[in-house]
Amino acid sequence: MLLAAAAALVGASIQSATGFGFALVLSPALFAVLDPVQAVTSLLLLSVALNLLVLFERGRPEHVAWRALAPMLIAALPGLAAGVAALALLSKEALQVTVGVAVILAAGWQLHQRSARASEARKTPPPTVGWAAGFASGALTTSISISGPPIVLWLEAHRVRPEEFRASLAASFLALNLIGGAVLFAAEGSGAVDADVVLPLLGLVVAGYALGSVAFRRLNRERFFTVVLALVVCTGAASLAAGLL
Repeated sequence: MLLAAAAALVGASIQSATGFGFALVLSPALFAVLDPVQAVTSLLLLSVALNLLVLFERGRPEHVAWRALAPMLIAALPGLAAGVAALALLSKEALQVTVGVAVILAAGWQLHQRSARASEARKTPPPTVGWAAGFASGALTTSISISGPPIVLWLEAHRVRPEEFRASLAASFLALNLIGGAVLFAAEGSGAVDADVVLPLLGLVVAGYALGSVAFRRLNRERFFTVVLALVVCTGAASLAAGLL
């Protein structure tokens, strides 16, 4: 549980500062100490708290790119059901491997996107890409609880500002986590969550949010993002190794 506690603090700090990364850091740690259903449900509940803090830190939601998010969130609904089916069919080891691979691929993709930002030839993708990103995000939410990469790809393709990026991610994560959590509770019952794990981690999530909020306003974001990518790769490698071994 010490690993999960550290991951909750660090992951919340990273997501509060960059809009992305909480699940990437905390998911492998929770999968290591809980069964898959409890790990996913605990992460969804903690994510709800974190995203509420980010989204309402100024008293009301601001800078959310609702026009870009709307088609993606609609397409996420059938994806949530697909993720529940995958969670029931796959073993804990298979899910750990999946988490590890997804995390490493997400980090590599993020690095590629950073270099692509300099290109002015990028075009806004067609709406069908948004539907595909939404379905993938929904499936990832209720299977391995890492829904970020498709959403980030969609938002970066629209070249949103940092404030819009952070707020829009918080809004989309909040919607997916609430619906995904409801789906899992309906499928698994009250045994889907371990309060003895969630409650202690909640305080660390709040502390991490406060640290990340300061970083968002003051730190050099490019340097901080490099640290985030390095941590994400290490976390994914650890999860992949745990699942394989």
